[in-house]
Amino acid sequence: MSGDQDFDAKNGIVDGPTPPHTELAAQYKQSFAYYTFRVRLPSTLATIADSLIKDKEELLATYGAAAGADIEQTTKEVKQLREDILSNASLLPFAEGNDAQLWNTFLDKLPSEKRNYFAACWLYAECYMYRRISSIFKATSHLTQHDYFSRQKQTAARLSVDAMLAVARATRQNERSADTFRQLVKLNLWGNRCDLSITSGKQVKPTGNAFDQVTDLEEKLLIDGTAAVWQALDGGSSEGIVDIVFDNAGYELYTDLILAEYIIDKGLAAKVRFYPKAIPWFISDVMEHDYHWTIQFLADQPDAVLSELGKKWQRLTKDGSFELSPLEHFWTSPYEYYRMAEVNPELYKRLEEAQLVIFKGDLNYRKLLGDFSWDSTESFETCLRGFRPSNLCTLRTVKADLICGLGAGVAEQLFAKDKEWMLTGEYGVIQFASK
Repeated sequence: MSGDQDFDAKNGIVDGPTPPHTELAAQYKQSFAYYTFRVRLPSTLATIADSLIKDKEELLATYGAAAGADIEQTTKEVKQLREDILSNASLLPFAEGNDAQLWNTFLDKLPSEKRNYFAACWLYAECYMYRRISSIFKATSHLTQHDYFSRQKQTAARLSVDAMLAVARATRQNERSADTFRQLVKLNLWGNRCDLSITSGKQVKPTGNAFDQVTDLEEKLLIDGTAAVWQALDGGSSEGIVDIVFDNAGYELYTDLILAEYIIDKGLAAKVRFYPKAIPWFISDVMEHDYHWTIQFLADQPDAVLSELGKKWQRLTKDGSFELSPLEHFWTSPYEYYRMAEVNPELYKRLEEAQLVIFKGDLNYRKLLGDFSWDSTESFETCLRGFRPSNLCTLRTVKADLICGLGAGVAEQLFAKDKEWMLTGEYGVIQFASK
């Protein structure tokens, strides 16, 4: 038996796709979840361990000579975590962190046979792994604040300067209209293609004119709810709030801010609130320091257009038009969003204050639907399972094998064209549900 077959036999792996109307899980060999746990996540962990060794001198310069022992310890533990995943270890409770109880309550309620990496729902197990990495660093004396993904995120931003400049120049004179707004929402959607977690940290450089790209990608947009999104804002109060639940740093964050700026400038709302992650998350997710770093990075650009833009966004942040919401561990918990009202009622109430909540990217989509093999034609409203704090929309390029809201026969046509279509980030959806 080969290693793969040994592993599969020992761990009850089913050689087939995920059955309909069940949780996505790595125990189904023909699922993206299986590939994620056998290949992608072990590779992410190897990259973190390698970077600790490679960047040791820099880390010592930043955190002090006494951090040497912590660097050795974390390297060892990250490598061990990689081994744990590859041997399908159990999901153990957390001993530290102010969200430990949130996690442990969740883990306690998981059936014992679903408490390992391959049998657990993919969403739970993948979130667990990123939380486990954080706990390795948090347990040290000197590396508790270290963002082990920060270099990748910053490199991604530096690689996008040309694309950022093209977008800035094209958006300085735009008018308040449904058409312009819809273009910006689509620009923001396709910004989600530059995702480090899908490229396993390899940098993707956005190229070409972004607005030409929006036109070129029109046929790849499987669901276009932009008209309904515009209506929700255009008919609402200019004193209202729009919430944006962040996904990736780098170019995508930049397009989030371009959209937010338009919403403020054109009087579609008085405030845009952003929701960053409390811990390093899925490689490229935005943390508070990424937000501030990005705006400063723009303000420091030699090109006046970008520099002015960075300074303008700093002013909007200072005057409260742009607001970073208080850090919420719910976003880095395993919970699907339909459980928010029960698990974190304050956060649910906060979202209720907004006239629109925009959820960015693939992981937010997975949490809106739950990692569940819905029929592709099931309605978005059904799949939200009662999660309706406000008008909400999701901007997502498709990078995982779940979807809903497609027309009859659409998924079948796409599979006939490319059996991997759900994993490439080539297709996108803009789905809207009214309050």
